[in-house]
Amino acid sequence: MSDALGGMASSGAMALSRTLSWYAKRLRVMDPAEICHRVGEHIVVKMLQIQHRFDWPSLDCTQHDVRQFSFCTSTTSQLPALPWSFNSGQIDSAELLAGKLAVLGCEWQWRPDSEVWHEAPDTHRHWPLKFFGQIPYRSGNSYGDVRVAWEPSRLQQLVSLGLLAREAAPDARQRAVALLEAQFLSWIGANPFLTGIHYISAMECGLRVLAVCHALDLTREWLQTSERTWSALLGLVHGHAELIRKRISGYSSTGNHTIAEASALIYAGVLFPEMPQAERWRSLGLSLLEKEASHQILPDGGSAEQTLWYHRFICDLYGLVVALLQRHHYPVTHGMSEAFNRSLSFLESFITPSGRLPQIGDGDNGYALSPFLHFSKPQDAWTSGLATLSASGYSIVRSETSLRQQLVFDHGSLGMPPCFGHGHADALSVILHCDNQEILADPGTYTYTGDPAWRTYFRGTRAHNTVTVDRLDQAVQETAFLWSKPFDTRLIYRKATPDGAVTVIASHAGYKERLAVIHWRAVAYEPGGRWLIWDYLSGSGSHYLELNWHLAVEPTITKDGHTIQWDGGFLRLLIDGGTTTLHRGDTNPISGWRSREYGMKEPIYTLRTTFSGTLPHEFVTQIQIDGVGPPDNLLTTLSFFREFVHETQAH
Repeated sequence: MSDALGGMASSGAMALSRTLSWYAKRLRVMDPAEICHRVGEHIVVKMLQIQHRFDWPSLDCTQHDVRQFSFCTSTTSQLPALPWSFNSGQIDSAELLAGKLAVLGCEWQWRPDSEVWHEAPDTHRHWPLKFFGQIPYRSGNSYGDVRVAWEPSRLQQLVSLGLLAREAAPDARQRAVALLEAQFLSWIGANPFLTGIHYISAMECGLRVLAVCHALDLTREWLQTSERTWSALLGLVHGHAELIRKRISGYSSTGNHTIAEASALIYAGVLFPEMPQAERWRSLGLSLLEKEASHQILPDGGSAEQTLWYHRFICDLYGLVVALLQRHHYPVTHGMSEAFNRSLSFLESFITPSGRLPQIGDGDNGYALSPFLHFSKPQDAWTSGLATLSASGYSIVRSETSLRQQLVFDHGSLGMPPCFGHGHADALSVILHCDNQEILADPGTYTYTGDPAWRTYFRGTRAHNTVTVDRLDQAVQETAFLWSKPFDTRLIYRKATPDGAVTVIASHAGYKERLAVIHWRAVAYEPGGRWLIWDYLSGSGSHYLELNWHLAVEPTITKDGHTIQWDGGFLRLLIDGGTTTLHRGDTNPISGWRSREYGMKEPIYTLRTTFSGTLPHEFVTQIQIDGVGPPDNLLTTLSFFREFVHETQAH
């Protein structure tokens, strides 16, 4: 017994130590104004806890007369027509109608009991049913990855059921609508206001408001328990919107969460004008979205957070709000509509030959509303050449020979200061696609609050197609969503010739302060299918260097390098500058992994070229399409790179 008590005490002490360490690190990035704001937030949560404990009448969010609300009584759709890509013939309708859902690497199935909403899909433990502010949910908690548990409670599967009902035959429609209502009412019954993990995140509350409004609007003419369902909706909107208003993500926590929360306030204010707080919600939401349009969306349409997944997320949110305001004849500001259009154009420029967005930065496979909503679409024509997005820091090289090739060269910043929470230490990394095949892959994200070792790896430099120095990341990981010592990047040279040749040179100084080392990278493309990637590490002293190439296709070792072959394509890969080894699925240390979707990981082939010695040092990587030999002017090109960098350093 004493051993058990000692173990519990030790575990509690470790948890307390982790918590205090987290708060100490977060305080370092807060200015006095934010600290005062956080104190106020803490007071708000404490007041909510008191209300929750004594079950004050103000917690009752269900006492609304449905007949007074136009959204509930209208016989026509109150939400705008959207660019859905839902096709009932291309989804598993039986799985959807059975209440089954793929949840970030786990399987989840609805059942008519309250526990289903609190059971962790990843660990099958049960999250506690108590005041949300008392539940430990960050990394190291004893229940699981809270992001996985939140996914079914976004209730976005109800939108899918609504879309299915719209297309299905009468019998399947009846089943879809019945399941939609049953799941929604089940969630309401299982989640009393402020109780449980689904009230921890104001953003989660916001996404739930959007999903339920759209799901019920899609099915309003077929609802089977309409009075009860509409009443439950009014209670959810009232409680969620007020909670969001009191807990907006701001200051160093500003990011995609803020935009989701603001969008929900606009939805609540526009769709439910009969509620006393409607004008307050709408005004606050609109002012936040207008402000964040220029803060989070850069002049070239890119994301200040340096993540393509979340950029699509906020682009969709802006698109939804713009369409909602237009549908209800509210003015749309120029800043808001421009932010949406810029984002849309930016995302479309990244779409690969296979029609997907590359994985850059954090991504959790979450959607603003539904995976079937598609504002962005591939460009009509494939245009060869160089496109540089200077504000966000990307150069995209496209070519078309026997294969359509797209290379993304990342010379952008770490992310949105001061936390840089969703950025990865991927300075000067590249991603390469050939036709429908990914060749050089970004390994993805995998987890947020799961095993810290995996979170550390997937956002670290070693997991990306770039160079590490002395086994360190280009910036310092403090917590799961906090970096320090962010790197500076510079785009130094870019040139595209009429015949299709492209050269881009950039550098980053992430190792300069700690190791007095600067990394320079040149990417050159020659028509016909030749890529040359030159890495130069300047500095002094002895260092350990690693160049990692993460391959989406298994390589074959040849006498002078490696070959990569897939259906319809063949490449040769040659690396000079060190000793090259092949890794796959290593765990000590972690290496050779990718995560195509949040919560899922799989082994991947990684070519690692290492060098240990004095600087300066260079690596030379050549990639050649089948039948294309090395460039005739290789030595001349390398000489140009060296002279250019030396002259740049001198000035």
